[in-house]
Amino acid sequence: MINFGLIGCGNISRVHAEALKVIDEACLVAVCDIDERKGKQLATEYQTDFYQDYQDLLASKNIDAIIIATPHYLHKEMTLQGLAADKHVICEKPMAITVTEAEEICRAVQLSKKNYAVCYQNRFNPSFVKFKQLLLEGRFNLLKGLKCEVTWHRDLDYYREADWKGTWQEEGGGVLINQAIHTLDVISWFVKCPQKIKGKIMTSLLENDIEVEDAAMATALIDETVPVVIHASNNYSSDPTPIVTFDFGKDIVRLSNKELWINNQNVLLATDSDSVAAKDYWGNGHQRLIQTFVNKITGASDPYLSYLASEDAIDSLMMVCGIYDSDRKNQWVELIRNVY
Repeated sequence: MINFGLIGCGNISRVHAEALKVIDEACLVAVCDIDERKGKQLATEYQTDFYQDYQDLLASKNIDAIIIATPHYLHKEMTLQGLAADKHVICEKPMAITVTEAEEICRAVQLSKKNYAVCYQNRFNPSFVKFKQLLLEGRFNLLKGLKCEVTWHRDLDYYREADWKGTWQEEGGGVLINQAIHTLDVISWFVKCPQKIKGKIMTSLLENDIEVEDAAMATALIDETVPVVIHASNNYSSDPTPIVTFDFGKDIVRLSNKELWINNQNVLLATDSDSVAAKDYWGNGHQRLIQTFVNKITGASDPYLSYLASEDAIDSLMMVCGIYDSDRKNQWVELIRNVY
């Protein structure tokens, strides 16, 4: 049995807690939050221990693994502390808020004997799994281009939920680092990380309320010839599932959380059997991700071990930070991974 401690009792915490309830080899034994009322409420609901200081949770000999679901700016330090405390670590995205921080995490993971994963649960969506299999089977010709579209709704009430949101120092950015980063992960995981990127960010509807961007456009290049077009906005009226389109010449593939289309024919419409309910636009792969993480710890057979995002999670963060850097400099930015 792998005993988990959950650090951070915000909106996403119940998705992780519910996932752990249905995984036979895992158990949620402790939760932690600086907000005592919020933390104790979750601890009572799931019958766990409660900690107000995450260092006390890390000191517990009864905890084998932690899930970090805290504000972005805390991810790096908590990840490093967790690994140093001999815990396995799952961290919500982003892995950090700068590439330098992410590189520090990658080096610590490489020196550690513990497992580490970033919560890119969409990799485990049935449509993503099917498309990955088709790619590995060589089903398509060479890629000519791809585009990503994430248009969601995040109004002022959303940013007022927590004072860290909407700030460069603590959120690390806006729609790119918080919402679109899941879709950017698709680029590097299905194909490869672009080598250069140029983009623009803006704050439009919330220009008087938040520091960070609520919209962004960018173009990236893979191998100097394959264009990647990126559109992200938090200014839409609702939250449609993100769409990624791949142009393979004679085959056009459209991919969403639950659907895979090839040349306008529906190849897969997933009826999700995952018992953990999550917002549809999040995808519903949290249970599968945590199950695979547990299997990696225990050494159990699992065909999806390679689907876990570990050090390669730095690629999507490089794209995000590359767009921010490009906007500041008004020029193309090279994307170079310094750790492998």
